[in-house]
Amino acid sequence: MGADIAGWITSWAGWAPRRTALRFEGRPVSYAELEQRIGSVAAWLRAGAVSSGDRVAYLGPNCLELLELLFACARLGAILVPLNNRMPPAELRVFVDATRPRLLVAEQGFRQVALDSAEALGIERVRIFQLGGELAGFDGAGDGSDVSVIDAAAPVLILFTSGTTGRPKGATFTHQNLAFAALNVLTAFAVTATDEILTAVPMFHAGGLLIHTIPALCAGATITIHREFDPGRLLEEIQRQRITLLACVPAMTSALASHPGWGAADLSSLRLVVTGSTVVPRRAIEPWQRKGVSVAQGYGMTETCVIATTMPPGGSPETALTAGRPVISTQIRLVDQSGSDVKTGEPGEVWFRGGAVTPGYWENEQATREAFRDGWLRSGDLGLVDEDGYLHIVGRLKDIIIVGGSNVHPRDLEAVLDGCADIQEAAVVGRPDDELGEVPVACVVPFPGRRLTPEQVIGLFEDRLAAYKHPRDVIFLEALPRNATDKVDRKLLYDIVSSAAPPRCTSA
Repeated sequence: MGADIAGWITSWAGWAPRRTALRFEGRPVSYAELEQRIGSVAAWLRAGAVSSGDRVAYLGPNCLELLELLFACARLGAILVPLNNRMPPAELRVFVDATRPRLLVAEQGFRQVALDSAEALGIERVRIFQLGGELAGFDGAGDGSDVSVIDAAAPVLILFTSGTTGRPKGATFTHQNLAFAALNVLTAFAVTATDEILTAVPMFHAGGLLIHTIPALCAGATITIHREFDPGRLLEEIQRQRITLLACVPAMTSALASHPGWGAADLSSLRLVVTGSTVVPRRAIEPWQRKGVSVAQGYGMTETCVIATTMPPGGSPETALTAGRPVISTQIRLVDQSGSDVKTGEPGEVWFRGGAVTPGYWENEQATREAFRDGWLRSGDLGLVDEDGYLHIVGRLKDIIIVGGSNVHPRDLEAVLDGCADIQEAAVVGRPDDELGEVPVACVVPFPGRRLTPEQVIGLFEDRLAAYKHPRDVIFLEALPRNATDKVDRKLLYDIVSSAAPPRCTSA
């Protein structure tokens, strides 16, 4: 096995050539076939003048071709840039211009979006493919037998951060980063070649690629890929393929648990569901536990290859509500504003260091300098470690609301709102206030058919939290705005509450 991650596929093609590596829309692809396809795609890229260090952007759904492109880029020393397929051309141009790909490869359904997004590149650098077909468009591509010698420290993947706190940045990952990420996942979740894994989380984001998918190919496991999340189809697939591992963000769990097929679904094959977000509520964990399925939070960020902490095997159901402990190649610190370590039970910013942590952001030295201190990556998340050594995430530094000089953590208020049987989901953000600087505003999504008044919501906080922490306003919404990783888009919520004229309360 060579330094590049494509060597994983070469190795398994020799060890277990007939084993199914990938399954997509009923089509199985063995490790031997995947090795051949990667070689062909590498030759196709080379014929398109892609060489070491070049970027190749991808725009399209979850599919086999995305992974083939990744490993083909790895074999050439090139760098894959998955693009968010939910964005319009105006947004995508930011990412295309930032990475200047040699090629933009797009699925047929995204043809016009790709062409509009790549105006500065020129039409000759856009290639369109049809799902289930062969990547085509270059004459004399060859068979890909000419393999480059790749440095393990060379970049192979650029993943843009979710952008909940500002303009997205391109986290750059090397072959070595992805190898350590695989090590973290394989040891934390005991992944082996016998596992059947289902990927329905978007693979243009770190969660879809790195929680299970790429590590599973390192382990020689089998991965079923869904083009997009469909709760009914996912439940059927778990039962049909006897899926053992699943990554499922909280919004997916909500959709699954409310699906008509949930109650009768046989989920006994699942040995673990990994969930995650900044703060994971009970409602994202308890539906699985009631079905007898073990759940673990995977806490981290794009820059850490997602999984930085998780629950060790054998934890109690209650510890599943924590972010767990650091994975094998990652260290964490919790520090105060001066950079000093905080005591057990005290909140501090979570810092990371380890083999899976990005070396920095693509061609953005300023952002890299701001993100790191003394070799540690600053998360911007506030956490605390309890007496048993488990990490609890309590919010984000930038989410803190300063009310008359006193810090108010939105998570304290959200915990109260989460306990209300009439509230489906809620988030709290600050609104500028002439007198106090900021005041908390509750953004609430009632369950369908339930009616709440602002006064009822504010009344939930009586005798629960200090009066200065109580919301000064309540805005009812049909749903909280979220980004592609299922995190609440607090910047958009801030814009919503700031545009609402205080002291108005919008009732449900």
